[in-house]
Amino acid sequence: MRFTLNLATRRYINSRQVNLLLACAGFLLAAMASGLAFSVIMNFTRQAEIESELAMVDARIKAGGKGISDKEYQALLGKIKVANGIVRRKSFNWLGFLDWLEVVVPDGVMVTSLEPSLKEGKLTISGVARNFHLMRKFLENLEDSKFFTDIYLLSQAESKVDETQKGVSFSVSCRADVTKL
Repeated sequence: MRFTLNLATRRYINSRQVNLLLACAGFLLAAMASGLAFSVIMNFTRQAEIESELAMVDARIKAGGKGISDKEYQALLGKIKVANGIVRRKSFNWLGFLDWLEVVVPDGVMVTSLEPSLKEGKLTISGVARNFHLMRKFLENLEDSKFFTDIYLLSQAESKVDETQKGVSFSVSCRADVTKL
């Protein structure tokens, strides 16, 4: 026979703490259950909306043989074309382009205008150089760059910058490869 000695007269379990823990767990479970119930109700509502839209489209197809009229389709294509144009204009990396342009423009050459043509993918660069040698250096830098391609000198002319200085004004057409930015 084995004797054990128990000096405590009762078990010491903090029932207040246990009850608080169980209440928090119950509240958390109730919140999760209500969130799931709300999600299920919203899904059933959305399913009913989709089924009614599908029924309307089916009725249109059975009635006319077409789901959408040509006028509506052309209007949709027009909206898509406008949105794609905006995306195309916004997708050009101007900061990267200007960094590359800064690398190829030598001292003594000033770029006066940049005219991008997004439809054709071309870029017209106009500027003024102190002399013909600097303009030629600019064109050579453009040709040596892996970013600019199809470089054509559109025009060049002697011009007066002010009363004492003369320069060479020029216009260049090229393509800028945005994939290499």
